[in-house]
Amino acid sequence: MNVIKRQKSLPTLSTTKSEIIADYHLAYLSRRISLTGRREVLNGRAKFGAFGAGKELAQIALAKVFREGDFRSGYYRDQTWMLALGISTIQQIYAQLYGSTDLNADPAHGGRNMPAHYATRMLDEAGNWLPQSDRYNSSSDIAPTSGQMPRLVGLAYASRVYREVEALQHLTQFSHHGNEVAFGSIGNGSTAEGAFWEAINAMGVLQAPVVMSIYDDGYAISVPNEHQFIHADLSQQLAGFGYDETSGRGYQLFRVAGWDYAALIEAYRQAAELAREKHIPAIVHVVEMTQPQGHSTSGSH
Repeated sequence: MNVIKRQKSLPTLSTTKSEIIADYHLAYLSRRISLTGRREVLNGRAKFGAFGAGKELAQIALAKVFREGDFRSGYYRDQTWMLALGISTIQQIYAQLYGSTDLNADPAHGGRNMPAHYATRMLDEAGNWLPQSDRYNSSSDIAPTSGQMPRLVGLAYASRVYREVEALQHLTQFSHHGNEVAFGSIGNGSTAEGAFWEAINAMGVLQAPVVMSIYDDGYAISVPNEHQFIHADLSQQLAGFGYDETSGRGYQLFRVAGWDYAALIEAYRQAAELAREKHIPAIVHVVEMTQPQGHSTSGSH
């Protein structure tokens, strides 16, 4: 287990002053979206909202290592990540919140999905494939908890296939020799679902290039971790999936605090480098996170 903590000096942190200020601005902006979005629902101007408050810093750090050609398979807390990459804008987030059916306002799904469900298009209007290796990609979010996991297996394994199957390496509109990483995200509560463990096992067996983020605030809506898992600490349960040098199989496991900006940047840098260069999958367990607005606008937990 790689426990990344704040150090007195961090020579590997190459972030500039202007980047730090920009990151602070993005975190603040995302938090304001969460606050005002919740207010819009509770005032009756929108029907439902689920936001990413408390998860901002980890997503900013993650976005720094997300490259063109990479794919996301995540869930509804990812608004800061989507803003950082430009996959979604402030206006598009609110268009989803208000249920706009205008594809110009909400190009992700035009009101056909719940709010905070992000996506990029893979086909043009004529049904032809769009290039994927020169842009940021996101599979379409779905509402069932842990539903993002099975597709993450395929997205990650695709990179290994593109790297190993010579007959596919000319398809550079889809992959540059398997250098793409699939990034997944999930909340600690949803890791109790069977689909999570099946997918984690499958990606480990396949040694598929994935960086899996677990946002852990200690609760699944109102249920604390000790009532969800054998070990209240997910890192303990994940330890058996750790990388074995002899067999060359397993995950590199990272544990990092969700408030530790510098340590988050370093953890994601290491995780993405291993996945991209060596096709060693990684899990980043982000602990000590918060959820200050509760689970969604439908509850007060």
